[in-house]
Amino acid sequence: MQTVQQQYIANWHDSFVSYIRQYEALIVALIALPEVPDEDKQVLDRLKLMLHCKDAQNVEKDLAEGTVSKSTLDKIEKLNKDIADVAVEQLKTDAVVKEFLKRLTHLKLEQDKKAEELRLRALNISI
Repeated sequence: MQTVQQQYIANWHDSFVSYIRQYEALIVALIALPEVPDEDKQVLDRLKLMLHCKDAQNVEKDLAEGTVSKSTLDKIEKLNKDIADVAVEQLKTDAVVKEFLKRLTHLKLEQDKKAEELRLRALNISI
């Protein structure tokens, strides 16, 4: 792998780790707020666990080792979709709006994945 490719994946790794840490810090801060209901705290705990699931750990490992594959991209997409689904389910709105928001979020995440695939191809990083 060339230096540019290695640097791109190293930056991606750092960004992923930072994303997980910042998300977790936000969750911890929200849980600590006394006005957050217990039901919401349980959801926040669930989200926190999702950030450390096996797939998230495997993504971090793949990026740390510089071995990005289609599976890595699929795991990132799945993690983000799962997080979005849990968050949307907690909204106090009807089922139609929830389904719309889920589909809209999933579409955006799928577009992000395709954009990342194009960037990897442009850098001659095979997946």
